[in-house]
Amino acid sequence: MILTPFSEENLQLAAQIGVEEIVLVYPGPEKASLIKAKRMVDSFGMRLTHIERKLPHDQIVHNLSGRDGQIEKIKSLIRDMGDLGLEVLCYNWMPSEDWCRTTKSNPERGGSYTTGFDHQAGQRTVTDADGAPETKTSAKGLWANLEWFLDQILPVAEDAKVKLAIHPDDPPLPEFWGNEQIMNSVEALKRVTEIAPSPSNGICFCTGSLGPTGEDMIASIRTLREHIHFVHLRNTIGDAASFTETWHDNGNLDLPSIVRTLKEIGYGGTIRPDHVPSMLGDLNEVPGYEMQGRLYAAGYIRGLMQSA
Repeated sequence: MILTPFSEENLQLAAQIGVEEIVLVYPGPEKASLIKAKRMVDSFGMRLTHIERKLPHDQIVHNLSGRDGQIEKIKSLIRDMGDLGLEVLCYNWMPSEDWCRTTKSNPERGGSYTTGFDHQAGQRTVTDADGAPETKTSAKGLWANLEWFLDQILPVAEDAKVKLAIHPDDPPLPEFWGNEQIMNSVEALKRVTEIAPSPSNGICFCTGSLGPTGEDMIASIRTLREHIHFVHLRNTIGDAASFTETWHDNGNLDLPSIVRTLKEIGYGGTIRPDHVPSMLGDLNEVPGYEMQGRLYAAGYIRGLMQSA
């Protein structure tokens, strides 16, 4: 489970509802920050196992002058993760660095709100990206830069016994406001595992990113199988060009069948609740990551796992 904010109060709430593993947003380059976070998680009887989001790698994605410095920071992070027993580093290859939405106030049941995306909208209104990249990189260039990244990182990850998990593009479009994207299909994720075969090279199976593509989620899980190193579970309504997020027990995706299939293939990794609605009492300052909806989602997923 990822916590917003990462605090003792939210750690206690997570422990109370039965969460076992905590996912941390990239804490910066200093090992001391990672040690502090781990001690906080340990004190509540849970384990800090994953790092994701806000990874400093834009120079690598676009093959810019700062890529060598960034690759060294990521190598250092992976070594620190290995030293402290963390298991998975989740990253993405989106040109704008993170997910994007065009609304944060889509009305849902009981007056709750969810985020939504419409490719026809004129501008981004909700985003975790650091902004549109100054340099546009072709799909061919993105693939070449990703292969270079994996060649540099995988030997370090293997030594540290840390797994990589690449996240699909969100939204999963081949072109997003003038920037080509490459991680927008199950075939693309499969290609990642094939260009650099390694037990440390794998994917994050995000139902909210892959679901709007219309691909068969059950067949996709069976295709990717052992390459699935991390699972993000959320539900959506719509397609890649226009969709809204919704409650985990609503939407187009059959989450119970997805969880059962993960069990069938022997997946033993982490399933975390992904984007959730903002509820009464939430400020909706971090759309998709407010704590009350996250508690509901965690309980729902726990039930799915126990009944699978």
